[in-house]
Amino acid sequence: MSLNELDQSAGKLVENYQKAYRYILRRLEYQINNGLSESQSRSILREIQLELSKLDEQAYKWSYEVLPEYYYLALDNMDKEVALLNGVNVIGGSVAVMHKRALEVASNSLYDDLAKNTTYMSEQAKQIIRENGKEIIDRQVIIGESQRTTKRDLKKALVNNGVTSFVDAGKKEWNISNYSSMAVRTKSRLIHNQGTMNRLSEYSENYSNNPNFDLVQVSSHGSTCWCGYYEGMVFSVSGNHPDYPPLSSLPNFSEGYQSFHPNCKHVLLPYMVELRGKGKTVSNQYLNKSIKEMNSLHYHATK
Repeated sequence: MSLNELDQSAGKLVENYQKAYRYILRRLEYQINNGLSESQSRSILREIQLELSKLDEQAYKWSYEVLPEYYYLALDNMDKEVALLNGVNVIGGSVAVMHKRALEVASNSLYDDLAKNTTYMSEQAKQIIRENGKEIIDRQVIIGESQRTTKRDLKKALVNNGVTSFVDAGKKEWNISNYSSMAVRTKSRLIHNQGTMNRLSEYSENYSNNPNFDLVQVSSHGSTCWCGYYEGMVFSVSGNHPDYPPLSSLPNFSEGYQSFHPNCKHVLLPYMVELRGKGKTVSNQYLNKSIKEMNSLHYHATK
């Protein structure tokens, strides 16, 4: 499959998360509206948990069957270009230990993230169902508020705040659909880029003096984010090329993170000078900058 086809598959998974999120909100709103008994509330919770269980199964299948295709695509793209070079034998395949390990880590990581996401969501749904009835009673007793007013306020809070399914290290709250979208896109780019870098490493070991295996190019899709400044630009993996800046000079790449930022659509592509000639280099003003600095540069350039 092509990158676009894989992204369409990712989009379907995210769409399922969005549907589940809307379903859960509807069921929680129904429970608030009707002030259901404990047994009826448990029934709604079972429905929610069943929906999340189905979602979990889809996430598992996608993580272990589809996500690896991004890695295989990167390997295949590299091998197709190598086949056009003179005096270089195509390596082919993905049986090396480093490939198997990369795929295992990536699939486990994505599935664990999505599974934690749904588990957190389930626990929060339990809490909402358990506490909303108590809040209605407490507010009626303490301040004499009508049940209708209290229900209205609870529904408004539910709609405005949604249901948090994940809180990241920066204390940012994500709902289940937004977090799944970010996680799937980010992990797909990371594993694709790792495939490119690992295959380059294999060829570099076999052909250490071949300049075709030291360069990568940032993909292009017309981004309006600051990472768009790097589209189509060529970088040196080793950092020792006389004509191209080091890959490590890119924001978020200096410590081995192979993506500009979470949710970024860019991928790294092999750049072989024998096939393409001299590539483009980015302005020095965009090298060795932090994400914060690039955000500031982009803001002032576009305001």
